[in-house]
Amino acid sequence: MLLRHETILCVDDDPGVRKAIRRMLVDAGHTCETAGDVCEARRLLARDRYSIVLCDIGLPGESGLDLLAELGHEPGIATVMVTGSTEPGTAGLALELGATGYVTKPFGPDELLINVDTAARRRRKDEAVNEELRLAYAETVKRLGRAMEYHDGETGAHLERVGDAAAAIARELGLPAVVSERIALASPLHDIGKIAISERLLRKRGPLSRCERLEMERHTEVGHDLLTGSGNELLELAATIAWTHHERWDGTGYPRRLAGEDIPVAGRIVAVADVYDALTSDRPYRRAWLREDAFDFIRTEAEAAFDPAVVDAFEHLLFRTRRSAA
Repeated sequence: MLLRHETILCVDDDPGVRKAIRRMLVDAGHTCETAGDVCEARRLLARDRYSIVLCDIGLPGESGLDLLAELGHEPGIATVMVTGSTEPGTAGLALELGATGYVTKPFGPDELLINVDTAARRRRKDEAVNEELRLAYAETVKRLGRAMEYHDGETGAHLERVGDAAAAIARELGLPAVVSERIALASPLHDIGKIAISERLLRKRGPLSRCERLEMERHTEVGHDLLTGSGNELLELAATIAWTHHERWDGTGYPRRLAGEDIPVAGRIVAVADVYDALTSDRPYRRAWLREDAFDFIRTEAEAAFDPAVVDAFEHLLFRTRRSAA
């Protein structure tokens, strides 16, 4: 018995096969769209959300294995490969690339639906594990933020606000929801490298000397080195943000003097979110700025310090927030 309705994309170059598979799936209560090649499949995947992709291996141009290599470990999508080949090596390669199931032509409705059912169960199990890991990661980030409070005087609330603002800006820019969520989870670790900077320097009220400034700037590289190398997607994103959120649009930032779109978009987003929240928060050496003044400062720094597109997105976001609060 099938679990529930699935939204399925069938990719096959044979119109007759596409029609037959679609009929089997629709008769079983699923939704099915079809594509004739990998290029068309990519367009549909960019436009709509599918829970399962059924893909023929022997497609014209790019093969089904090329698409599988892109989707095989994508969260939220299960893949079932369809082929006329009976060579065992083909099935092994497909499974190695991340396929959940493998169907050999010709096949009937029962075999197809069993594979779809198995793929759906596997996907939901993986989603449950991923959600548990996501929650554990988010809790770890919060606790690291609390630990940093004792060292540099930043509050955990600041880190959470930066994460929320960064995710909202990402959505405003039109980035996919999954990317926005990853930025929200990764960005609170942007200043983790400050753990290697002396507390005396972090809490200093007056201007920094040249040597002190160079020491302070080290936190971006320390943060990157602490977070990179695990292979974990979120930690690698956090490493990128830690490394790049003090780069400037005009190329005069640090540590690598990157400019323009050479700065990863997550770093450009967090740069705006971090500065805005810092300016609108009380500090031992100054009172919080008014929100209008803080944004005016960011606006004047667009094209110098900040990506103008990110500043525009943030402005639209602030405008909507104020209007809804009025």
